[in-house]
Formats: sequence, C-alpha cells, structure tokens
Amino acid sequence: MTLGRYAPAIAEGKRAVELDPLSLIINADFSWIYFCARRYDEAEAQARKTLEMDPRFFLAHYYLGAALQLKGHLNEAIPEFRKAFESNNDPYSLGILGQAYARSGQKEDARKILTRLNEQRNARRVAPYAMALVYLGLGDKEHAIDELDRGYRDGETNYLFVIKVDPLLDDLRGDPRFEALVQKIVAGK
Repeated sequence: MTLGRYAPAIAEGKRAVELDPLSLIINADFSWIYFCARRYDEAEAQARKTLEMDPRFFLAHYYLGAALQLKGHLNEAIPEFRKAFESNNDPYSLGILGQAYARSGQKEDARKILTRLNEQRNARRVAPYAMALVYLGLGDKEHAIDELDRGYRDGETNYLFVIKVDPLLDDLRGDPRFEALVQKIVAGK
C-alpha cells in the first residue's frame, strides 16, 4: 500500500480479515488501505464494521473520520476525531482534528490545537506529522512541509511511511520540496 500498489494491498487486506475476522487492528487497517486507495465509501464501511465489533476502538474512529472528511462530511468527521482522541490521547488524532477544524472554517479551534501540540512537544514526543496535518488544514503548506521534513530528519517512523499515498497530504502533491521529501522517504535515504 505504501508504494501505491492498491490492488495487491486490498487483496492482502481481505485475506487478513478472512484469516482473523475478529482482529480489531486488522479490520481497522483494512479501512486505511481503502482510504489510501481513495475508495472512501469502502473505507467508511470497513471502519464502521470495526466499530460494530468495538465502539471504543480509537483507530477505527480515526479512520472513519478520515474517510468522512475526504468525502466532504466534516460535520460528521469531527466527532469521530474527538472520540479517537478522547479514547487514546493520541497526538495524531488531535492533529487530524485540527485539520478538520481548519477545513470546516473553525480556524481558531485549529490554532488552539496547534498551540497545544507545540506545548506538548516539550513534555513528550509529539509527531511532526500531527503538526503538519494542522498546518496543512490552515493552508500553511510551508510549515506543513517543514514539520514533515523535521520528522524525517528526527527518524520519525509513525505515519511518515505513508507519505507517498496519504490522501490527507494531497494538497502538498506537486510541491517540489514535498516531492523531494517523498522520494527520500520512499528510497530510504
């Protein structure tokens, strides 16, 4: 999936669910595969199926919110991101919530999240990827790329591995700095 080979990734996701149909992480990650393949209806359905198994599973809320956001249903996505964050205090969930706030016109709420993430940077590791999502929602592509580049330089492994295919970063596609960073990450240099 991380290389954009969606047909085999979907086939492997289906097989994994067949082998372990009760695994929350396998079911949720199958939603993410559909999401990255830009098959948002299937991503939404798979995330909802996972939530039927366990309505508290934060990752399924995150993935459901992401699918809803990119389908243009921000008012439905925001509560999913809140649930994800409240369930796990996950900075990525907070970052995507900030992006959704910004995209829905709630820029002040997005800036508050950015401030909160910056403050948390001193107390614990806050992933630059989460910061980049908020900056991108606010339309600040330069700071978004700066954060992603910081993550790369710091050896951040969470989420950067999907940089080539993550639809949440589509606004950066075509930017020479972003494309060079994608190539460095994909090449493993």
